[in-house]
Amino acid sequence: MPFTRTIESALTDPLPDTEAPIAGRAAYQALRKRGLPFVPVHTGGGCFALSLSLPDGEILVTDDDGQIAHDATDHHAWLACFYPSPSSPYDADEDDMTEIYLGDGTLSFADDCTALADALTRWVAARRADTGFVLTS
Repeated sequence: MPFTRTIESALTDPLPDTEAPIAGRAAYQALRKRGLPFVPVHTGGGCFALSLSLPDGEILVTDDDGQIAHDATDHHAWLACFYPSPSSPYDADEDDMTEIYLGDGTLSFADDCTALADALTRWVAARRADTGFVLTS
């Protein structure tokens, strides 16, 4: 089925019974429930990621194929990386980024979403303790 909604609608709006959720929907909701105000961003080429801006950089979350806007049934594993400012996450050198979470591909979709949210919650809390920043939605 072609992707016909806005990415925001696909993440938050009620879905009819005939529409399969995109993979990013469950991750987005798990992150938001933990107080992490991730937002969708277009990363180019029709791909979308979840983004959390921090005072010293940005966290991007994608499926291991670089996309959140595919059917959840096609999900493999989540990948979350931190890109420090002023690097652009779209052309950052691998040495500039920090991998926060990479699912190993063996977890169920629900368990991978939970593991992603747990890892990001811990990482952001540790970074907040170190730097004192405040998250805003």
